[in-house]
Amino acid sequence: MTALHFQPVLQRLPFLLGGAATTVLLSVASFAAGLVLAAGLAVLRAEGRGAGRRLGMAYSTIMTNTPQLSQIFAIFYCLPLLGVMVSPFASVFIGMALNAAAYLADILAAGLGRVPPLYHDAAAALGLTRRQAYLRVLFPHALQTMAPALANHFQIMILGSSMASIFGVEDLTGRAYDVGATTFRILEVMLVAGVLYALLSVALTGAFALGRRMFEGAA
Repeated sequence: MTALHFQPVLQRLPFLLGGAATTVLLSVASFAAGLVLAAGLAVLRAEGRGAGRRLGMAYSTIMTNTPQLSQIFAIFYCLPLLGVMVSPFASVFIGMALNAAAYLADILAAGLGRVPPLYHDAAAALGLTRRQAYLRVLFPHALQTMAPALANHFQIMILGSSMASIFGVEDLTGRAYDVGATTFRILEVMLVAGVLYALLSVALTGAFALGRRMFEGAA
């Protein structure tokens, strides 16, 4: 086995960091969009009756039992057939957000199920509408109790975003392939990319935990 040489890869570290910035943007944006969609799905499952509730359950079942990669492929190739032209980044963003919504809806639904009845009674006593009750009382409580599960899924999304390179997105993995192809140091560049993914995961989940503590302190 030849010796490892990291110098050619480290010389291109700024180029890799540019891809890391794209990874952060993709992960944060798709998680945020997925969380908003998940909130709607969780309410539909909690408040819906009949067809509405079954629709929410069916969406989560389908999205959590099919590969995320195949879902992104469907968006990437089917939207243009319908006359909707989107960029590779947008295709991956949409696919990741829709997939995340299904998993996050399960997490939020579990959190809402753990909200004590006293909170519902208090919201009603204050004269809050159902929308106000969810936004000001129920969801904040559910987010506090479900924060570790949300952080875990966020971490999964950061690492799973590497599939974006398949669709031509120049994220961290995509740029690592480019560096490997030009330096012929594929092992070294993948090791460096792995370290960068680990640093991103720790930093972003740490920021998530800090935001949670600030939120709890302000509550």
